[in-house]
Amino acid sequence: MKHLLTLTLIQLVLVCSAFSQGILDNLQIGGNFQSDSYYYLRDSTIESAEAKEKLLSNNYLFLTLSTNNISFDLRFESYQNPILGYDPRFQGTGIAYRSISYKNDWLGITAGNFYEQFGSGMVLRGYEERNLGLDNSLDGVRISVEPFKGLNFKGLIGKQRFFWSQSKSIIRGLDANVELSSIFPNLFNSLTFVIGGSVVSRYQADLDSKYRLPENVLAFSIRVDISTSWLTFSTEFAHKYNDPTYRNKFTYNDGNGINTDISIFTSGFSLLLGFHRYDNMEFRTDREAKGLELQLNYLPSLTKQHIYSLPAFYAASTQANGEIGFKGEVNYTIPSKTLIKDEFETNIAFGFSRINSIDTQRIDDFTYKSKFFGIGPELFYRDYYIELRRKLSHQLELKLAYIDIIYNKDVMENEGSPLYGKVKSKTLATEFTYSFNKTHTLRIELQHMWSKNDSTVASDDKKNGNWFAFLAEHSIAPHWYFSLIDQWNYGNANKQYQVHYLKFLVTYIHQTTRISLGFGREAGGIVCLGGVCRFVPISYGFSLSVTTSF
Repeated sequence: MKHLLTLTLIQLVLVCSAFSQGILDNLQIGGNFQSDSYYYLRDSTIESAEAKEKLLSNNYLFLTLSTNNISFDLRFESYQNPILGYDPRFQGTGIAYRSISYKNDWLGITAGNFYEQFGSGMVLRGYEERNLGLDNSLDGVRISVEPFKGLNFKGLIGKQRFFWSQSKSIIRGLDANVELSSIFPNLFNSLTFVIGGSVVSRYQADLDSKYRLPENVLAFSIRVDISTSWLTFSTEFAHKYNDPTYRNKFTYNDGNGINTDISIFTSGFSLLLGFHRYDNMEFRTDREAKGLELQLNYLPSLTKQHIYSLPAFYAASTQANGEIGFKGEVNYTIPSKTLIKDEFETNIAFGFSRINSIDTQRIDDFTYKSKFFGIGPELFYRDYYIELRRKLSHQLELKLAYIDIIYNKDVMENEGSPLYGKVKSKTLATEFTYSFNKTHTLRIELQHMWSKNDSTVASDDKKNGNWFAFLAEHSIAPHWYFSLIDQWNYGNANKQYQVHYLKFLVTYIHQTTRISLGFGREAGGIVCLGGVCRFVPISYGFSLSVTTSF
């Protein structure tokens, strides 16, 4: 049925275009293509994951046709079969996304698949993140209306994508955004002041024989955004009515959350502060969903996404059932000729974050109470870091970083069950970039991580202990990149796992096309983006990635 609808929509666009030479003149076609393939080899030393097919491949082709006020989008996907670490239910080939849209100065209509986000996403966020194997688009109808500048309304209804099918529930949503500074410019001068609100409802039939479950679950949020030439302030509060699910152990508590960010900036200086609290705020389109399945909302992450590979082993995943945390970061640029009498500036950043459990008290098997600003006794995550960047000459740039992390591995990776304990790691990273000329550049990266688990339970953990990492990358502008990467777990408590994860990469770039070929070992682990994570197995073999746009 989907394929028939897709062909019909394509024919409709082309036939309508043929009636008018003016429309044909304005017809634009664009898109992009991505192919990621991996050929798996057996490596008994690292106990690498294996695939019966040997070669696994994820492929995506996106096309968009637009003419005047009408656009048509189509995405073809092929998983033959999904790369290890992606859900095997993606296996197959077909049209995963198709939509037709109309938009003028005040009205927008979309029929088919679409992505939508209300506010920061606390009650609704539809998005695609291929690195996580996540795609929670909606299939239905969306209408947006802007009667005048500064006032916008959105309404939608649809079902969420579930691999090659759809969720059983129906999603309804309304959003309003009011930019008061545009409506009343004389009152606000250079200040931007925006308020907004959202309502989202999920209908799912109650077929459970054990529990009496609400069939309609409502969530709403209100938000405020203020910005000036030196300050931005953003806060959003969300509330979700009781939604007993597999993930929250069928609690009948309502959920709520707040996320606040403040930024102060001036020449050479910036200060970032953040606070959030989430209590039973996971919102999915199916009560039984788990993992990355059928996520309807997104809870903004608080912690820094560290760019160096070793501290990235211990990235925090957002605990929707309950966490409270805060962060701060200071960035300062020391002007040239201040410390050393040369022409180069020095950039310094210092930051920290801490996430704890929320303070709760159990009432009965299905309910509990919690203090809104109460901090629970269990530490989930804590980091502090300092980063320095400075040019030593016109050809040589230096970067230094020190990152100290406490990571509750039981909470982040084992649903709170005692096994690994907390990981305490300290990483020192150094990076040199030397430009020989306009064509040749060499980048060297060295990392060392001191790491220790405090668990009293013996665990066959392949990533504990100290690590050393090395990266060398030679670029020949504008096309070629050659990389050598080594991660060595020399301090693992089990000598069997004190191995090198060595990998070679060759990348070629031409205009909008990028081709990358790799060979070697992947250390695997948890990969996180914005507090959303997936597991990647240890692997060994060849990788090929091709991306292009047109």
